[in-house]
Amino acid sequence: MNRPILALATTIALASAVHIAQRRQQHRQSLELAVHQAHGRMLEVATTHPDLDPIWVRNHPDHVKDDESGPLLMCQWWLEFWRTGLNLRVFTPAILRQNARNFMQDPTALKAWALTRHGRALQSRGRWDRLHVALLDAAFEEAGGPSQYPELELAPASAL
Repeated sequence: MNRPILALATTIALASAVHIAQRRQQHRQSLELAVHQAHGRMLEVATTHPDLDPIWVRNHPDHVKDDESGPLLMCQWWLEFWRTGLNLRVFTPAILRQNARNFMQDPTALKAWALTRHGRALQSRGRWDRLHVALLDAAFEEAGGPSQYPELELAPASAL
């Protein structure tokens, strides 16, 4: 076979493989974005109508009152926003560290993290999810969360 033809065929095959890989990656990112958008819409409905989704009360009946569902869902929404932003590299660890410190100053946010942190740690899918948990855990501990919620430190892990 002629060398120029072989080089052209190799170039075409390589370009085709790169194109297919890029399309697969774009498809995966598109699906992931759709999942996050659907989750955002569910949280939006649950936040505006907490009686429709009393998951916090149901999962933590000893710790959550009915009127806390809405505020806890809003905290969950922020946590998911930062996790997604960190995964997509929209947020840097430094930005998330600062946001986490400010977030943990709110008693409801502190409670939301206390109730879900162990479950989130168990469900971490990769490096960025683990970093998200570590940064929020550090802020939680700095804010005195473990001493405010000692009973949740030994509780069985559940994640929302």
